[in-house]
Amino acid sequence: MPDSLTERLRALPPGLHGGGDEFRGLAWPALEWLEREVRAGMRTAETGAGASTLAFAAGGAEHIAVTPDSGEEGRIRAQAERMEIDASRVRFEIGPSHEVLPRLDPGPLDLVLIDGAHGFPYPILDWWLVAPHVKVGGRILVDDAYMSPVTALVDALRAQRAWDVEGSVGYRTAIVRKLADELPHWDWTGERIGGRMSFRHLPPSERAVASVRHRVFSTRAGLAVVALARRRSRLRWRQTG
Repeated sequence: MPDSLTERLRALPPGLHGGGDEFRGLAWPALEWLEREVRAGMRTAETGAGASTLAFAAGGAEHIAVTPDSGEEGRIRAQAERMEIDASRVRFEIGPSHEVLPRLDPGPLDLVLIDGAHGFPYPILDWWLVAPHVKVGGRILVDDAYMSPVTALVDALRAQRAWDVEGSVGYRTAIVRKLADELPHWDWTGERIGGRMSFRHLPPSERAVASVRHRVFSTRAGLAVVALARRRSRLRWRQTG
């Protein structure tokens, strides 16, 4: 039995990134997951490129890789040739994903990997721009879900009825399935996105007071007190009006 693609790359990681002397990207369990799940005829896309691009190519997908590094295309295609992987169905789009994705028309997508820029708000923008193209029933693999900007995306998707966070592969990568073509709710309804509610935006001297006030008046008893105070205020206004 020949070694899998993941095993071959793990034995001798090629220089696909940086100046051609770095190898980074998906953790090995996530790369193995792609090997198992990608099949010929699938339409796929990713933000970022590297070993994952080789996995999409090896699986026979019609694939789009979005990367800001023009040198990665040549290095990845050369590695595919060395490994006897047909990369003719891979299309590279060069540029930052927030600039490239709005002008793309990839057609209905079966599987997307979000693994491009990780600073806020880029993972969220990547999802927002590719989500309309993902088929109902299609999946998005969200890498580096432990990073705060990516965690916020996963938290938001977990709270939406149009998306299901099915689980994870390895400790870094979340698997999300699209259940419906539906926009997120217009307003925030208390979901924990990016962690617990916080008043870190306030000066330190005001945080404790704001936190206590919120905790008191967001309870049922506190809300009842607020409602009673409002009724009394309206009554006084009518009497004096």
